[in-house]
Amino acid sequence: MPDNGAFLWDWFWELRQAQPPGFSGPVPISNVEIAAWCQLTGNIVRREEVSLVRAMDGRFCTEIEAETEAIRAREAN
Repeated sequence: MPDNGAFLWDWFWELRQAQPPGFSGPVPISNVEIAAWCQLTGNIVRREEVSLVRAMDGRFCTEIEAETEAIRAREAN
């Protein structure tokens, strides 16, 4: 991530930190949660930034699910 995009990582982790764990893996960040976070923090987020944070979250959820499956497979052996 370029230095000028580091704030997106900060925003992503702030949003992710507030997410409860799901029974079958991480719960994706919803638009409602992003809107509430914007209202609480006062951050003004552009449409493109929301798309980037959502893409980061999608990849995060995919990777966590893959790691969880790998752990289950190792434990089954």
